[in-house]
Amino acid sequence: MLDRKYERQMSGKEKRKFEAEKMRQMTLKEKIEYLWMYYKIIFLIPVIIGVVIYLGVTMYQGITREVLLNLTITGGTGTELTDLEEDVKDLLGTGSSKETVEINSNLSGSADDYNSNVALSTLIGAESVDVLICTEEVYEQYNDQNGFVNLEELLSEEALAGGKVQGDALVLEKNDYMTEKMGVSYEPAYVCVMENAKHKENAAAFVEMLLENVS
Repeated sequence: MLDRKYERQMSGKEKRKFEAEKMRQMTLKEKIEYLWMYYKIIFLIPVIIGVVIYLGVTMYQGITREVLLNLTITGGTGTELTDLEEDVKDLLGTGSSKETVEINSNLSGSADDYNSNVALSTLIGAESVDVLICTEEVYEQYNDQNGFVNLEELLSEEALAGGKVQGDALVLEKNDYMTEKMGVSYEPAYVCVMENAKHKENAAAFVEMLLENVS
């Protein structure tokens, strides 16, 4: 094996020949270890580029897109609610391709589900829930924390006239719209606007739209 001093004095052609000879004498394990030790930065470059591109796209989308409403549904189907999203866009949007509706329907309807509770609390704490549609037990859990807006002060008199609003919640029985568009099959369903909602006006408009579709 040549010493390092002589190796540094080699020409490019000599170094390539020397490297090839070293590789031939190594076992498979030694080859992998050697390649990783001397060329790991080359292997990592595609990964680094991929991460940079992903972060760039995510940041760009975050800057350019406009969220119309953050809607969380507990005890739902967990599937994409495309029809509901389109209804909300028709109600609140201008038709811009940058407008979006964030719908999370993957959380459990049980107040005893630890993982679901942590996820919901995290979303609420991050101000990523404007409207929460939930079971009675989930409603009672957050109602005790004064987490909801008083809908009697947020909605129009016309919306309140139907008698379905009870303080800080719109209480709905099961119907076709809730099942088909929202993936909600339980009853009663509680519809609430979070106290720390970023889009309270849009949330109020959404709640009133529900009243029109479920009455």
